Amino acid sequence: MISVISVLLFVWILTPGEAFDDFPSLMSTNASMAVVIDKGLFDSKVEYRSIVRNIHNFIMNITKQEAHLSDIDVRVFHNTKINNLRDYTVLLSVATCFQTWSLHDIARKEELVHLAITEQDCPRFSDSEGVSIPLVPPGEELSQIFFDIRVADALLWSNVNILHDDTFDRDTINRVTKAISISLPNKTFNLVSRALFAFKHVDSERQKRYYIKDMLENFHMDQLGKCFLVIVTVDTAVDVMEIAKTLNMVQPDSQWLYIVTDSLIQNSTNITSFVDSLSEGGNVAFLYNMTDSDKYCDIGLMCHITELVIALSDALKLSLMIEIELYNRVSYEEFELLRLNKAERRQEILKNIRIKLIENTLASGGVCGKCLFWQFASAITWGNFFVHGKSTAHLIDSGTWMPTLGANLTDVIFPHVAYGFRGIKLPIATYHNPPWQTISLSNTGEKEYGGLVFDVVKYLGKKLNFTYSILSPMSNRTVKFTHNETQVDVILASTTRKIPSEIIDMVVAKKVLFAACAYTVNDRGRDEINFTLPIFMQTYSFLTAKPGQLSRALLFTAPFTKETWACLAASILIIGPTLYLIHKYSPYSRTSGLTSSWQCVWYVYGALLQQGGMYLPHSDSARFLVAIWWLTVMVLVATYSGSLVAFLTFPNMDTAILTVEDLIAHKHRLTWGFPNGSFLEQYLKNAEEEKYHIMFERAIIHNASQELEVIESVKAGKHVLIDWRSTLRFLMRTDMLSTEGCSFSLSTDEFMDEPIAMIISQDNPYTKIINAELHRMHESGLMTKWITEQIPMKDKCSDSSVNQGVEERKVNVADMQGIFFVLFMGVIGAIFLLCCEFYWHKRQVSKRRKLIQPFLS
Repeated sequence: MISVISVLLFVWILTPGEAFDDFPSLMSTNASMAVVIDKGLFDSKVEYRSIVRNIHNFIMNITKQEAHLSDIDVRVFHNTKINNLRDYTVLLSVATCFQTWSLHDIARKEELVHLAITEQDCPRFSDSEGVSIPLVPPGEELSQIFFDIRVADALLWSNVNILHDDTFDRDTINRVTKAISISLPNKTFNLVSRALFAFKHVDSERQKRYYIKDMLENFHMDQLGKCFLVIVTVDTAVDVMEIAKTLNMVQPDSQWLYIVTDSLIQNSTNITSFVDSLSEGGNVAFLYNMTDSDKYCDIGLMCHITELVIALSDALKLSLMIEIELYNRVSYEEFELLRLNKAERRQEILKNIRIKLIENTLASGGVCGKCLFWQFASAITWGNFFVHGKSTAHLIDSGTWMPTLGANLTDVIFPHVAYGFRGIKLPIATYHNPPWQTISLSNTGEKEYGGLVFDVVKYLGKKLNFTYSILSPMSNRTVKFTHNETQVDVILASTTRKIPSEIIDMVVAKKVLFAACAYTVNDRGRDEINFTLPIFMQTYSFLTAKPGQLSRALLFTAPFTKETWACLAASILIIGPTLYLIHKYSPYSRTSGLTSSWQCVWYVYGALLQQGGMYLPHSDSARFLVAIWWLTVMVLVATYSGSLVAFLTFPNMDTAILTVEDLIAHKHRLTWGFPNGSFLEQYLKNAEEEKYHIMFERAIIHNASQELEVIESVKAGKHVLIDWRSTLRFLMRTDMLSTEGCSFSLSTDEFMDEPIAMIISQDNPYTKIINAELHRMHESGLMTKWITEQIPMKDKCSDSSVNQGVEERKVNVADMQGIFFVLFMGVIGAIFLLCCEFYWHKRQVSKRRKLIQPFLS
């Protein structure tokens, strides 16, 4: 059975003209292989002819030794320009980098297993598309390593600063620069910009450190970027690390990759000595040379061909055995449906080839280029100081590089860039101060932390990959636990202007990563603590009594202003005598009731009230004046009637105080003030605008014991309270729930912002990355969402305009009291005039009686 399997597997025959569109089973059809050898890879024609002459016999001998077969037929192509390879299963190419990738495009199109041996500084194939091995001479492998790192997507730098000792030859540095920056044929990654800096080589250690420090001090990281590739010897690497640490250039947002080329020569294979130079929060990695130059290192072409053919033989044997096992378990029809197609077979063979190469590499026996060996090590530095109370950075092995396998990474080169704090538990400090941060007990008796600040902390932990433990000051007694329930002291507004001293001490002593407490950003204690980016902005506004309705006693006069009423009265007094004069002096006038100015005034007044007179003028001139007056009266009456209906329907409210200017305008009628210790106090002192100076000079400072007194004074309309807008909304909601109505009005003017931030130590290396995440939270709207959830912003008393909303209403006695008052005054006036008339008539009669009248017969 074994001999049959072997015959089916390793009879490599060329079958021209047959197309394998359906990719027949390995049980029925032998695999076929094309070998392409590019003459451009060899220095001379003699060497090329020798390779071509020997390649067929060489492959046949290898397969005989591995599979005990004969009659192997291998097709060798002398021309690299091949258009049709669909009849083949495997393509083995020995070509330059350009020709290798050209052939790879054909192999990828035809779903061939592509095994390639190419020149150095050539990007490798991806694991799913083929196996390529560059011919790398010992001592010149550095540039190939960076090609392999980029193919593995291990470094995604958009710019890089290359620092190197000038003892390295220019050709090596140029090839490394090219490997880092040029575009790759199988990647869409953009070109990497780079900047080159060379350390001046001197014999004096002191002089060398001086040159390194001088160069790093003048380095513009904002312009050139924060990714560094340092190609140095062991001694220089230590100097660069210590100086960069001293200059505070090793931060969580920077990346330093050290290439140590002489680690084995200097007997420094144990690079743990670098740990002493690592700083908290740094992203540092090492690639150091572990090549054993004392051992013989076979990097020849034939050695690599042997490696690949043996691995291919094992992969095909395994594939055939799996296929036979499947065939024995199912029917022929099911077998045809379940067996692998050409693309799937290609993936299986490539996977098995790579497994075989890895096994050979890790075996004790020697393989091609195994003496060339480089090791990756990554520094674990984030959070160590806060967890252990001291610098306990350490290194982990993150991968290796060998010529056959390329870069084999077991972890990312910069673990913290990819995984943040790597899930460690970090201590943070907090205390109970609702609604910013709250501490409560669950039903199981465990403490639960919430509030606006912990919404931020939980999201930070998710983005930066850390969990947290809470440290609270012993003096914090805000939370009281009784019967497994939490009772929170009711306060009108939380404070962010004072914080327990124990919290400050923990931050300064670096016992916590940061303090998860809302604190107003100020200059006090700036030499000891720092602030994160503001997590919330609290705007200041002012609270006044709800505007009430104005007196409606003279509502009937409201449609016209005082000036309009004065003009109307003057019009009556002027039109009346004018009508009398025109009527009197017109030659066409006749005797009528318009015989005096007083009668004409009453006539005009009657027309205004839409009451007709008994007499009309006869002349055209007087009639024209009366017609114009009637037209004026019609407009006046229509305007008055419409406006009066509107004033009856919509109540006339008192003027609301909505802006600082409105508040200043009412300074003789109102007082105002704000809480003691408010951030507003310092702002008003330093403000340049005159209105803020007036606010500060006339302000009343409130103490905490005066809160209820101040609120009652605001309700009475005598005082204005200035505070956070959120605090004033809280007061409005509290009053609304207790009185089932709106007693207050909130101004629309938000004249100052108070930044609220978390506290962090002055030299905390994680300030920038925390601030970057906070900035993203602001941009995404998360902060606004959390504030809305914790502090509702809208209710029926939120806007003064709502308080003045339109409601359907009926006209009541209060609306009409003014006109009844006028009627009453009219009756009183009429009675008074009646009395005057009686008195005047009686006096006239008495006078006539005293006179001697002549008797006339």
